[in-house]
Amino acid sequence: MIKRYDAVATIGEYTNKQGEKKKRYIPVGAVMEGSDGRMALKLDALPTNPDWSGWIAFYEPKQQDGGYQQRPAPQRQEQRAPTQYQGPAASDEEDDIPF
Repeated sequence: MIKRYDAVATIGEYTNKQGEKKKRYIPVGAVMEGSDGRMALKLDALPTNPDWSGWIAFYEPKQQDGGYQQRPAPQRQEQRAPTQYQGPAASDEEDDIPF
């Protein structure tokens, strides 16, 4: 998948040293494009700030060498469900349950 957009939420405003009001942003994920052209939103975080309006904006990543800036996808480690203890393996000779 190729990263196409940064997903960013506006979580309020602040005043800089020059007295200008600026918006405060927080990155929350990315929009990715698959080889089949489908787009998907990958959320890494959801803003919990009470000033968040509920909107998430998409901005093109800063370009690097004339193309999209691509970050390596995080490597997923396979999560296995914990197995329950089944007791000792039964041999072929034991057909009866001992209790």
